[in-house]
Amino acid sequence: QFRTASDQRYTVLELPYLGRSLSLMVVLPSDRKTPLSSLDSQLNARQLESWDAGLRRTKMDVFLPRFRMQNKFNLRAVLPAMGISDAFNPTAADFTGISVDEGLYVSDAFHEVRIEVTEDGTKAAAATAMVLLKRSRAPVFKADRPFLFLLRQSNT
Repeated sequence: QFRTASDQRYTVLELPYLGRSLSLMVVLPSDRKTPLSSLDSQLNARQLESWDAGLRRTKMDVFLPRFRMQNKFNLRAVLPAMGISDAFNPTAADFTGISVDEGLYVSDAFHEVRIEVTEDGTKAAAATAMVLLKRSRAPVFKADRPFLFLLRQSNT
């Protein structure tokens, strides 16, 4: 069983990771002609909450293509926009709570992410999900066209 939701525009599927603190959310446009760019422009916290609220447990067969993605982000521009700016300022940074050394500040911050989906499951950093399917006449989620995926922490 998976958590899934559908409307006229999209089908959303959630694949839980072992431990259930992380999940892979896959969003598949209902119409094959719908470009992912139209979905990307609508993606915000409210839309994610709406999808999450609509998810219901459903027995279904899931088919995802193999894929692997890797990206590295420089957080130096992102973190100050979230209010974390003193850490990058050599005169304002205060790390006395974690180090006895004085004058410490963050010069750079990077985040690297890797995700791989194979027949054996999904791997993202140290998390692993297994998808075990039983032959049945269950509904089918088949990602045979462009789709969006989000790796998210389930409790946030």
